[in-house]
Amino acid sequence: MDKCKICDNLFTQKPTGPKRIYCSSTCKGRAHQINCYEKQQIRGAKRKAHFLNLSGGKCSRCGYCKNRAALSFHHLDPQKKSFPLDARNLSNRKMSDLTHEFEKCVLLCLNCHAEEHNPNHGF
Repeated sequence: MDKCKICDNLFTQKPTGPKRIYCSSTCKGRAHQINCYEKQQIRGAKRKAHFLNLSGGKCSRCGYCKNRAALSFHHLDPQKKSFPLDARNLSNRKMSDLTHEFEKCVLLCLNCHAEEHNPNHGF
């Protein structure tokens, strides 16, 4: 008897169709979710690397370039911001939309970005 590809449960009924590999729609959904999430992460990382390279790969203010996770895109005019260029949007939006949004930004490290948004929080 065949087993489900996700939960290893034996099929209680004879599988219908030539390619039945999941015991239920729940397991089929889990398989889809696992594959999609991994692809989203890879797609988001590649797109961030692309936009980092277009920006010179370092903070436009202080020159920091040691860790990509510590670099972010700052919108020069908050009124024109449609969405943030974060991991979720980089993974799920069309490249044309991302490129349009990227053109409104400069690359800053997280420290410079925090100072930009909170100029009165110094010591």
